[in-house]
Amino acid sequence: MSKLIIEPHYLGSLEYYALLLQYDKVELEVCDVFQKQTFRNRAYFLTSNKVQPLIVPLRYSTGCQTKDVTIDYSQRWVKDHWGAFYSGYGKAPFFEYFADDFKAIWDVRFESLCELNLAFMKLTFKILQSDLLLTSTEKYDKNADVDFRDIINPKKPFSDRKIYHSNAYQQLFGDTFVPNLSIIDLIMNEGPNAAHILMSSYNDEID
Repeated sequence: MSKLIIEPHYLGSLEYYALLLQYDKVELEVCDVFQKQTFRNRAYFLTSNKVQPLIVPLRYSTGCQTKDVTIDYSQRWVKDHWGAFYSGYGKAPFFEYFADDFKAIWDVRFESLCELNLAFMKLTFKILQSDLLLTSTEKYDKNADVDFRDIINPKKPFSDRKIYHSNAYQQLFGDTFVPNLSIIDLIMNEGPNAAHILMSSYNDEID
């Protein structure tokens, strides 16, 4: 399919990756004005029978571009995120296969949010065995052929967007399946089968 343009997400949701896998090339919008309270710096893990939001603390000025947003390491967020990851997925079937790769990225201490998100995205596509090409915008262009900028956001339930329909898989906690968590949840529980689940979860009626 043609090129998709969308903002980079932090450990994006299954909806996000189900969409991205439909394209050969994805251009990440980093020249837009940064918006708070989005998936750019938050993800959702399943831990001890509850969904836990994880937020990367940031430093930025009003009106700055996404590419200029930096990470606030004065807060202990890395330890908290790794702790949630270990608590939620330490006993998952594929934890031992991939945990060190994710931890290595958290340990880098990237200066910018974009660098952090891109590193996790590249690792995710490697695990999913996808050769999708990732690029970043060099200027803001309001016109795009396939534009999903700010479509996937926490303000509306994913079911309203009709991009993704949940295919249940085995989760560690609870008796009721929790859909559309971070890609972490799917990878830790399903490993190499994650790509198949994502592809079968995409609603191709939106094309």
